[in-house]
Amino acid sequence: MSLKDSWQQQRQQRQQEVSQRQQTVAESLSTTQQERQLKAAQLRDELSLFRETLASESIAHRTELQQFCQRLHVETQAFLAAAGDRRHHQATQLNQTLDAFVQVLRQQAAALLAAAQAERTVAARRLEQELVAFVDALRSDVQSYLIELEAVRHQRAIQLNQTLIQSRAKREAETQALFQRLAIFRAELQRFSQDLRGTVWGGNDASVATPQPLKNGTQPIGRVSVLPKGAIAVTATVGAFQNGNSVAVVPPAKATTPQPDAIAHEKDVYAHIHQVQGARLTEIEAALGINRFQAVDALRSLIKKGLITQRDRIYLAQTHLAHT
Repeated sequence: MSLKDSWQQQRQQRQQEVSQRQQTVAESLSTTQQERQLKAAQLRDELSLFRETLASESIAHRTELQQFCQRLHVETQAFLAAAGDRRHHQATQLNQTLDAFVQVLRQQAAALLAAAQAERTVAARRLEQELVAFVDALRSDVQSYLIELEAVRHQRAIQLNQTLIQSRAKREAETQALFQRLAIFRAELQRFSQDLRGTVWGGNDASVATPQPLKNGTQPIGRVSVLPKGAIAVTATVGAFQNGNSVAVVPPAKATTPQPDAIAHEKDVYAHIHQVQGARLTEIEAALGINRFQAVDALRSLIKKGLITQRDRIYLAQTHLAHT
């Protein structure tokens, strides 16, 4: 057998197999189609039956639901009516209770206000009484203090008057004694002048100048000059003026020579200022233990000498000067 015949034979076999398979598939498809149509018909029957059953059940459920809703509505209305009645009753009772509480609260508040008003009135009266008593006591204390002050002032005035009388008597006695000493000194000066004139000029008929009275009737003590051998000059002028109880004696002029204690204070003041590099007047007084007049005199002398300067009430030593 040739290859072509073999191939045609195999082709025919394959075509036969394909046709058989097609027939088998067609039969199978037709069988499957019939079965599916049967199943579909059964399913449609069952679905229609289920729909009918569901419809009947739905109608039954709807009926039951409507009945349940009606019963629920009735029960709800009854519950709401009962709840409204209870709430109204409770509100009425609560309103009555509140009214009673308000009445009691008003009564208590009125009683409390009355008690507070009474207590405030009593406290105000007590305070007024205490204030009146305090004012009376204060007035009495002030009167007593004023009486005591008046008595003390009167006693001090008496003591001061007595002190002034004693001081005036003492001053008059001292003035009288001073006048007596001045009269004795005047007489001695007159005798000395007469003796000196008689010794120098000879004879006792030399006239002595009598001092003239002043306008107020007092006699000034005369001026005597003695020049033994031209070496000593003595000049004394003393005036006494008396007017009632007041006496004033004018002493001779002070010598211009500085006293030793003033020079010592001046050195101490300059040394303190130079040591502390500037000091105030009160500090100088406290440090050296001197009074205001001694400190002022020493500072004035140092300023005149140019040893210190004053700036803003502070006394400073001149740095270019040596310590004296």
